[in-house]
Amino acid sequence: MQIIRVASRASSLAFLSFPFQICAQSASTSQKISCGYSNTTHALTFTTSSIPVASYCFDFAELFRGNATQGFVNQTKVLSSGAFGEAGIHWQLENVDTFDLQGNYTSVLYHQHIPNPASHDWKPGHYAERVAMIYGGTSCTEANPSGNKTLLPWYGFSCWSEDEGSCGTTPYKIGSFNLGSGVDKKNQHTCWMFAEEGAAPRVSTSFWSMLGILVGTYLAFWLAL
Repeated sequence: MQIIRVASRASSLAFLSFPFQICAQSASTSQKISCGYSNTTHALTFTTSSIPVASYCFDFAELFRGNATQGFVNQTKVLSSGAFGEAGIHWQLENVDTFDLQGNYTSVLYHQHIPNPASHDWKPGHYAERVAMIYGGTSCTEANPSGNKTLLPWYGFSCWSEDEGSCGTTPYKIGSFNLGSGVDKKNQHTCWMFAEEGAAPRVSTSFWSMLGILVGTYLAFWLAL
């Protein structure tokens, strides 16, 4: 079983930025690993402290099989006039030597968390500062990589999660993920916690999300053996 984690935290009133991560553990490990943020210390990890100006797609294999362990996505061109701050996404990878190009990554552990939140809006079940979406196709599309004309659903996360995160399994090998800024917190709809969207007509939200007890953001993906 192999894990990939995406963890995130929000900006505080003092503009302190917390990291957002994705991580995965080596399929060679013989120990059964339970789903939880604390169990992903040696996982393949993507981390960013940035809140994107615009959504950005990361192709899974292209990202983790590359030589770079850190980088910057420049989004200056989409920064609105008069806005301040750095327009872009700083990211860092860890444990990339565990990545298996042939691996069937299908399960995800999500974690976007703020310990001891100072605001009610940062508590579990509320909209988080970042949104993550998981796709079976590359370039964050619903296209089936097998060439089948059937479109694949995508899965979204937009709530603050508990410290240990929330788990879900996709019916396909994960091909890419999209990272964007959080939605308007005044929106009356329920935030996503592994919500199935896109091609599939059914929308499923995890038990924990329905209880509204999620606090943070992080994604972890496992290999299906």
